[in-house]
Amino acid sequence: MKTRRHIPSSRPARTQRGAVLIIALIMLVLVTMVSLTVIRSATLEEKMAGNARDRDKAFQATEAALRICLARLMDDSYVGANPTAQDPAPTGSEPVWAATSANWTNNAIAIPMTEIDTSAYGIAASPRCIFERLGVGTGSYRVTARGVGVQSTSPVILQATYTAE
Repeated sequence: MKTRRHIPSSRPARTQRGAVLIIALIMLVLVTMVSLTVIRSATLEEKMAGNARDRDKAFQATEAALRICLARLMDDSYVGANPTAQDPAPTGSEPVWAATSANWTNNAIAIPMTEIDTSAYGIAASPRCIFERLGVGTGSYRVTARGVGVQSTSPVILQATYTAE
């Protein structure tokens, strides 16, 4: 006659309920949530770095355009409307550079891409300058330059004042 031998286990089979499976699933969900947070953070940081780079390119191109426009004003080599013949904006009115975006198309002097190294800047459009006389009979001018970066949604405006001696 054969006898059955029962091998004792540390726990009886009826008390095991799959707790390890539930804990493993909870840990898997937590690891997934942490991973998603890290991915979102990295993506956001990459977008911020790209936007900062784009703004820096726009700033550098606008600064170069402002220097070119000031040089043109100093040696009377500007192309387009004569800034010395323009009357200043009436007192209390908005300056030309701030009035409308159409002024940047109609009243501004575009700086050709040949004068600004586009390979160094990689900008979307040529920067532009607007000259404004600051008072009747004075030799003071406000030169405003506006440029954009790789995308046209990152405009930068810089101003300088020039007084002829």
